[in-house]
Amino acid sequence: MRTRGRARWAIGGLLAGGIMVNFIDRAALSVASSSLATEFDLDLGQLGLVLSAFTWSYCLVQLPAGLLVDAVGVSRLLRVASLLWAAATLLTAVASGLGLIVLARLLLGVAEGPSMVGAAKATAAWFPIAERGRATALFDGATKLSNMVAFPLLAFVMSEWGWRAGFLFSAALSLVFSALWWWGYRDPSAHLRLDPGERKFILSGGARDTDPGRPGRLRSALRSPVIWALALGFACYGYTINVVLTWMPQFFQTEFDVRLLDSGLYSMIPWGVATVAEVTAGGWLVDRLIRRGRDPRRVRKTVLLTGLTLGATAGAAGTAGSPAVAVCWMSLSLSGLAIAAPVAWSLPGLLAPPGAVGAVSGLMNFANTAATAGGVVLTGRLADLTGSFHTPFLCTVAVLAVGVLLYCVVLRPRPARRTVPAVRAHST
Repeated sequence: MRTRGRARWAIGGLLAGGIMVNFIDRAALSVASSSLATEFDLDLGQLGLVLSAFTWSYCLVQLPAGLLVDAVGVSRLLRVASLLWAAATLLTAVASGLGLIVLARLLLGVAEGPSMVGAAKATAAWFPIAERGRATALFDGATKLSNMVAFPLLAFVMSEWGWRAGFLFSAALSLVFSALWWWGYRDPSAHLRLDPGERKFILSGGARDTDPGRPGRLRSALRSPVIWALALGFACYGYTINVVLTWMPQFFQTEFDVRLLDSGLYSMIPWGVATVAEVTAGGWLVDRLIRRGRDPRRVRKTVLLTGLTLGATAGAAGTAGSPAVAVCWMSLSLSGLAIAAPVAWSLPGLLAPPGAVGAVSGLMNFANTAATAGGVVLTGRLADLTGSFHTPFLCTVAVLAVGVLLYCVVLRPRPARRTVPAVRAHST
């Protein structure tokens, strides 16, 4: 079915832009990690604690953020949040000591808490199910694209003008996005320029435009084993991809003694490959197979489990003998994880009870960030103890194996409805 209007894709681009700015903000500290370690005399374990400060506060606000997204809506919540994360990034740039940097990162975690759950809720509202793969890949693919862009760009800015300049740059981007969001985002029911034909196309395809939070829905979701398996499976994905995200520049500098700018360039390549893989395989291919009549559950399960299995090749990166070989392994690993991500993020919009898409997304991202925070600290400690990143990268293989088992529970075939009594009545 073809329809006039592309307003939904403009909204998808706006969501992707916000996520991209978020991840540039987050990557800034990773790129600046060596400069911070030198200025404040930090070992890798202490640096891991600083790098994880954002993750702890981000983790703690996921459930409240999910409930708020359901209760007050994506539009209003992200208006406030976008201004707060710009302020937090600016505070990092002007901080006079390590304590203020940690405080600014904690504030950034709180401010950016609603961003991914808000994007999941907005995607469920704006896109029919047949387009959900591409739409989810659009905003989640922005996380990978931002890393491809952020590492070399921020490495260049910080190499030329110092680490504080990188945070000033990302604060400016945040303010630009905040202005665009205030002007451009509305839910489909409130969007004055949305073509009626496009609105009908969106709603008839299964979009959840009017899906306000309802009392008791979160409690109902928390009693579901499938929802818990969904959350814990996503935690296994998040553990791996965020360990790589946080430590990749430091890994290249420590293992291969490369310069800051070179580490940014090496880090760019895997994220670029992952971005292409996510949009093509995790988004376009999934939607195409479903439109051609393939079983949606089986398609999503195959893509998700294949992606997580490929992600386990991150374990080989720690044994690489050269930066080029490490880049190849990381490209394969991140591509697999990128393929899995849009399927994982689309599941709350498909499986959550009515009025609980934000809450279930928040629970899923809470588990993700809790695992991430522990993984970032554990990686730093293990790298300190063993003198390399080989052991912490091997840990990701075991974590992803658990994730595969959990998603097998989430996406197992649903039992058919019980019709035995009726059949027996006919047979007699």
